[in-house]
Amino acid sequence: MDHRQLEALYWITRLGSFAAAARKLNTSQPAISQRIRDLERSLGVSLFDRSRRRAVLTPQGHEVAAGAERLLSMAAELQERVAKSGRLYGLVRAGVTETIALTWLPALVQRVNQALPNVTLQLDVDLMRNLWEKFERGNLELLLLSGPVSRPDLIREYLGATPYVWMSAPKPGLPSAPITPADMKAQPVITLGAASTVHDVSAGWFQGQDAQPRSRDICNSLAVVAALTKAGLGISLLPPLIYRDEIDSGSLVVLETEPALPPIEFWAVYPRRPVSPLPAAVTRFAREVSTFDFDAEPPRPAGARPGDPQGTAGALPP
Repeated sequence: MDHRQLEALYWITRLGSFAAAARKLNTSQPAISQRIRDLERSLGVSLFDRSRRRAVLTPQGHEVAAGAERLLSMAAELQERVAKSGRLYGLVRAGVTETIALTWLPALVQRVNQALPNVTLQLDVDLMRNLWEKFERGNLELLLLSGPVSRPDLIREYLGATPYVWMSAPKPGLPSAPITPADMKAQPVITLGAASTVHDVSAGWFQGQDAQPRSRDICNSLAVVAALTKAGLGISLLPPLIYRDEIDSGSLVVLETEPALPPIEFWAVYPRRPVSPLPAAVTRFAREVSTFDFDAEPPRPAGARPGDPQGTAGALPP
């Protein structure tokens, strides 16, 4: 029994097939099958019910798979504790939302490159729910994205929060008093797609006051949303942290609204029992370089100590 065999069993169990595990481990399906046969031979048990078309664990297989996950997690934790940061090596694939990409992601990449010279950081910038889908398929090991998040099998680390506010191009007659959803329902809205937190927040703000905007233009890029808004084609929810220069120059105007919107929180997410120490290491650096506001940090679970990973409050996006 060796590490590669346990690793193959872990990824077959998590991803649901020998083929998916082979893709994840960058090898062939016959190689994965051979690792499982060797593991079965060494343990003297059948791990999979081969009368099924899918990869279905036997009762002994469930027991061995749980043990494999524990062993791989312990090995990852030991490597992280014993190895100096510069001795960590490998590839970590991280999914990142655009708000992070347009703010402190360059600082994170620089920090990782300096502290972990033998680590390759592969970035995938996408909308929130798209990143979750890739994570579930095993294509990503770490998520840096908007929350909230809740899953008992995941560690989440708070990365701060940042406000999103309604903005418009400067126009004659923009009201100075707080604007309600009913006041704005005649305005065209420009927003990110339905796979984003911003889309949910925008729709919820109108629906909470039983109002609907006249129309919505949807795209998958925050930068494009801002450009369309500056062109006077509608109103949109944008983060002042990114568009402070446009606000100061007057090319974008912040609309005072009632009710006000709470800041959007951001999290780092990775498996509670990771098979690599790299997601946790990158997460520590992400917390160091994040320019989001940590003052309103969500409460920790009862009994948690400062420095412990955050709990699992919130809701997983569907």
